[in-house]
Amino acid sequence: MSKDYAGDFCPVAKASEVFAQRWTPLVMRELLTGARRFNDLRNGVPLMSRALLAQRLKELEHAGIIETVPCAGRAGHEYRLTVAGLGFRPVIEALSLWGQVWGQGRVGPDDLNTTQLVWGMRHHAHRTDFPDRRLVVRFEFRGVRRTEMSRRVWWLVITRADMEVCVKYPGFAEDVLVRADLGAFTRVWLGYRGLRDALAEGSIEIEGKRSDVVAFERCVGLFAEPTVKKLRFEPVAV
Repeated sequence: MSKDYAGDFCPVAKASEVFAQRWTPLVMRELLTGARRFNDLRNGVPLMSRALLAQRLKELEHAGIIETVPCAGRAGHEYRLTVAGLGFRPVIEALSLWGQVWGQGRVGPDDLNTTQLVWGMRHHAHRTDFPDRRLVVRFEFRGVRRTEMSRRVWWLVITRADMEVCVKYPGFAEDVLVRADLGAFTRVWLGYRGLRDALAEGSIEIEGKRSDVVAFERCVGLFAEPTVKKLRFEPVAV
């Protein structure tokens, strides 16, 4: 754990020793959206190395922010937030809202990432709007960096109980097809732009039965007009 603030008894300094290290706020973000296993955390913070993620998790456990518990009914372990860890929820929510309102212009081409986008849609989905039947959505992104071309195509399998992210064809008929520029879709999902304008200019195309398209848009939170989105940090089952 960082000792950059050693010699300062201020509560802000003591909290910063735990929280204000590179990547730690993003790891906390993922834990607060329900990520429990190492690979789930890696999917949420794809640019963080495995070694550094393992180090940060050990530091958070040592600080009493998380605990390691055996997985129920199978080998391995998972990470759970302690009461102290859950206390960071309003901090993450405040950072998220500040970034939504004041950080829009800071999102550039080098910040775009298909993995983070698709998992973000899952974590922050409107679960009360999940359909009564299975809904399969295929994404084909363009404007993807060369290093990400292998993850240009994704699927979401949405049921009443869950939303599953797939990097391979899930074996079900596809109900909705989304062809989109990655930057345009990211900005619409974040609420910086409206879906109506993106559809009109052709940077996003959505095909499928109207009822299926509407259900998909509601689930992931795509709005016709720009709408500052308050991201959700209630833990979900993963």
